[in-house]
Amino acid sequence: MATEGPDLYENLKIRYPRGEQVLDFGSRPSPSRRVLGTLLAMGLAALLALGAALTAVATLRARDQAELRVARAELEALGPLLPPGPDGSRSPSDSPDVAQRRRDFLGRWLQGLGLGWRYHKGKIYYFSWDEKPWREAKEFCLSKRAQLTSVTSRDEQEFLARESRGGYYWIGLEDGDRNDTWRWVDGTVYSPANSFWAPGQPDRQDHGQQGREGCAQIHPVGTGLWNDHNCNIPFLWICKRDLGGP
Repeated sequence: MATEGPDLYENLKIRYPRGEQVLDFGSRPSPSRRVLGTLLAMGLAALLALGAALTAVATLRARDQAELRVARAELEALGPLLPPGPDGSRSPSDSPDVAQRRRDFLGRWLQGLGLGWRYHKGKIYYFSWDEKPWREAKEFCLSKRAQLTSVTSRDEQEFLARESRGGYYWIGLEDGDRNDTWRWVDGTVYSPANSFWAPGQPDRQDHGQQGREGCAQIHPVGTGLWNDHNCNIPFLWICKRDLGGP
């Protein structure tokens, strides 16, 4: 019986031709390269988003500065519109008292513009960032010595529709006794001939326990035309302050 020699595979050495790779990943990147590529893509997207945001901020700032210049020019010529003095009288336009009150008045209005109010032809408008039911929105405006906005002309309607940018905003129009006797809360006389309802509105739909629709809003349908809605449902809102007010 022959003596067993060493295991046939014990000293076997496998040689590969030069240049041949044992493992071939082909075109697939290594995990570290994939992570790096993802991070670079995310970084580029973040930079593009930041650039877009900065551009938007710059545009809004430029528009605000232009509005401030217009407001300042009109406010500086406000002698006849200034509120009366403590005794109820109006001083001559060249008196130091009127000059000081004009500066104070100008400062208050410009401060209002700086806090997010929009200026338009002698009035400033606040477009809210959060939502409230109609009556709470009304109280907010009163707390700012303003009113939920009335709409007195086509020009004002177009301004509000443009600035609302397709949103739903309460305005200061309510139907007090369910008989289509609409009224503006700031005392402006409501005129059906000078209203801007969307087709088929107001329709006073019934919302069950929440009640019928009895408050008006700027509505995206019809490019900012009016719609009646339930007063208890929260929406954005618009306040208005008259430049000649206190």
